[in-house]
Amino acid sequence: MSGKRRFLREGDRLDDDDTIVIRGGHLDPATLRVDAERYHQIYGEYGISVFAVRNVSVDELAQAVPLVRFEMLTLLRVGALRTAGFRLEPTGKNPQHFTVAFDDLDDGVDALVACEHRSWRNPYHEP
Repeated sequence: MSGKRRFLREGDRLDDDDTIVIRGGHLDPATLRVDAERYHQIYGEYGISVFAVRNVSVDELAQAVPLVRFEMLTLLRVGALRTAGFRLEPTGKNPQHFTVAFDDLDDGVDALVACEHRSWRNPYHEP
């Protein structure tokens, strides 16, 4: 395991299965693999960043960094991620940021791509 420790917000959980999380971009397997491998090199486990829609709207998150950089956003329900076997870990100081964590790279990427999701064109996109 790598020496870098993740900042976990103790006691922070996404308990409502209907909560939406947003991922910047499409659920492209090649991009997900690269991002998960980069996360693994730093933290010793596989993970993909998402932002929870709680106490803010989808529009508010879409206008903020880093999601404003993405022309397309992917919206997933917490329940769909849990059903697929993912862990949602409260990482970083931003209270909206979570990591979709998994143990096996190939299985994790395949399961994430197969999760029920919706693509949404970001009207606030700034290249």
